[in-house]
Amino acid sequence: MPVKIVSPVMKRLLHEKELLDREFFRLADQTEALRNKIEGIEIAIAIIEKGDTQDAEKPSRPTTNIKGLLIELAREAGAAGINANTAVKMAEKKGIRLLRGSAASNLSRLKADNALVHDGKKYRLPEFMRPQLQLAVGGKGS
Repeated sequence: MPVKIVSPVMKRLLHEKELLDREFFRLADQTEALRNKIEGIEIAIAIIEKGDTQDAEKPSRPTTNIKGLLIELAREAGAAGINANTAVKMAEKKGIRLLRGSAASNLSRLKADNALVHDGKKYRLPEFMRPQLQLAVGGKGS
């Protein structure tokens, strides 16, 4: 197999790409945190407007198609991605009761089925993953 020598310019570009990827995922995580804060503010406003915390709570119903729900939630989350905790919170906003353990195991199964991609922190639909640059390294072939 021929081995390709990587030029210093290419090494620098690959390093810059890695830095940009890290920044992308850092900002995606911050986006999720802001969404959670906004959700908390919306709940607080709803409680104040209704004057009763029990009226502000949505009745929850159990879900039967967990995988379908998780795919839907991953689509809504987009590039920010989801994990079990965010999936539970997003489902709750829809009035659906989703247990964290069920979410976690089904996210893992969806990854095994190649329906979701996991970067170590978040699960995303493949269309929301940034393509990874493939690097061939090596020397002269025999």
